[in-house]
Order: sequence, then C-alpha cells, then structure tokens
Amino acid sequence: MKFKNNFFSQLLAAVLIIILLPLLIPCVIIAIIAYLLRIPKMKRIYKDSPYYAVLNVKFTMDSIESPEFRFYNSAVRRKLPMQYIKQEANGFEYFIYEKTIYLFPDFEQLTLNEKSAKWEADYDGTWKPFDECYEKLLAKLENTCDYPVKLLVERSMILDPNLQESGVPECIFITWNYESVFENEDSPLKTILPQSSKELYDMMLQTSDLCGEFELSADEKTIRWNIHENITVVIDADPQDCYLGVSESFSGKAEKEITHWHPSISEIYDDVLKIGKRDNVLVIRSRAYSDTVLYYGSKNNCPYPRYKKYLFGKYYYLEAK
Repeated sequence: MKFKNNFFSQLLAAVLIIILLPLLIPCVIIAIIAYLLRIPKMKRIYKDSPYYAVLNVKFTMDSIESPEFRFYNSAVRRKLPMQYIKQEANGFEYFIYEKTIYLFPDFEQLTLNEKSAKWEADYDGTWKPFDECYEKLLAKLENTCDYPVKLLVERSMILDPNLQESGVPECIFITWNYESVFENEDSPLKTILPQSSKELYDMMLQTSDLCGEFELSADEKTIRWNIHENITVVIDADPQDCYLGVSESFSGKAEKEITHWHPSISEIYDDVLKIGKRDNVLVIRSRAYSDTVLYYGSKNNCPYPRYKKYLFGKYYYLEAK
C-alpha cells in the first residue's frame, strides 16, 4: 500500500510539472534576461568605485555586495582613518583601525546550535563549526602586527534574536552594517532582533535621531510612521513575513502606495535606521507599471541627485530631517 501511495504521489507531481511547464519557462526566461540586463549597470558601479580604482580587484557578479567593497567605499567617503591591506600573495583583504585588525567573514550567516551549544557558520546551506572557520581566516593573515584581531559581522548575519542571552564569540565585532561601521556602535539594541511590531516600536522609541512621528496600532500589529511631508511608512514586523510600505497622501486624505518591500526580521530595524535616521535619504523611482527603490542610507553616500525628472513616472528624494 505504501508503494502505491508513493507511486501515485510521484505520478501526480510529474503531471503537475508537465501542466505548469509552459508557464514556468517564460518566467525563467524573463528572470534570466532581467539578470543579464543588470550586469552592465553593476559593472559600471563597480568600475566607478574607489575600491576598484585603488585595489583593481577583478569584477564578479557578487562584487558590489561583498563586505570588502561595501566597507571600503564607505570608509573612503567618510574619511575613516584606517589602513586597508590587500595581501599580494593570496589577495586576502583586511584593515587596521585604532590598533585592531578587522577581518571580513567568508560565510553568509551565523547561529548558535542549541544542541551542541557551539556557534556555526553557514556556507551556502552547509553549516560548519565557527571556530574552524575563524581559524582558517586567521591562517590567511601574513602579518598580525601583534594587534588584536576581530571579525567584522553585520547584525543581520546573526540569526539569534537575543544576543544578551546567547552571547557571541569574543572575536566577533558586531556592526549594524558595513557602510556605517564604527558609528553608534555602543547601542545596546544591536543585541536584539525584534520579534513583533511592538518590540520594533519599543526599539524605535529608544533610537536617537530618528525623524518623524510614529505610533503603534491598537492591535499592536503595525507601526504607522509619518516620516516626511505627505509620506507615510507602514511597518509590520512579523518574523514570518515582514512588510515595509511607503505611501503618499493627497490633501491629507487619500493615500496611494508608492512602493513596498519585505525585509527579513534581521534586516527590518536596520532598514528603519537607513530610512529615518537624521541626514539619511530614501530614493524611489515610481512608474505606472513598476517602482524601484534606488537607494536608502546616508545622504553623503547617495549616488542619486536631490532633483531629477522623468518623462514618465515620479522621482522621490526623501531626506530625514
């Protein structure tokens, strides 16, 4: 009987694939074309960067998302007093800041294994002991200068919601993101990932220089944030499916959604900071058939102008004040 059930399940799956295949193929083709069209723009961004100008590292598809690229460009723009090193022998990159060596992670995520009580690092779906991963990174260093060594990790990379309870290895330095490292690093909020809109709202209340006015709904499901004249941000910090939507009001009454996105629960507070901290900007291009969030973060690092006109659509440059 079990064999028959398995056979019919596999047969049903095969039939569904055959039925849906004509619909899936065009979607795959469109996705591939969209991906290929992004390559020239990504290359242009990379080739115009301070990182490429100085280090001349070969372009790859993940170059502009790498920790090294993101940190270096921001550090140069902020005139951070650091010494950046790219070793000739193996191409390994790190930097020295205030007599401490900082390494970049080569993994995607980090979590504490509750069964073994050991930290583990994620390499494309494969979890490995963190201690071993860290030792391999250390082994790539040619000269430590007798300085202490720290691994620079973004908070969003650590899956554990409360680091006050679990703690992190002493060798890890947690930052909000690579673009703003060493700014506001003394915030105790770095140890917490909100698990509800109410928790996110409490974190926003504790955040200095957060612009606009915000309130929690009566059912504590959403946060309504009046961040700019006629612009409202609605946030739902549901760990299963977070939502962040930007709407424009007309004559103080009707609202029209400009755009929205779904950050992960580990990203949503950092998105709040990038959008609403004083002197940060949110840049959106809205068209009848699509919308694009072009940038959000520090105004000083923004590659887009304050004013821009499109023949079709609307351009939003929203500065937090």
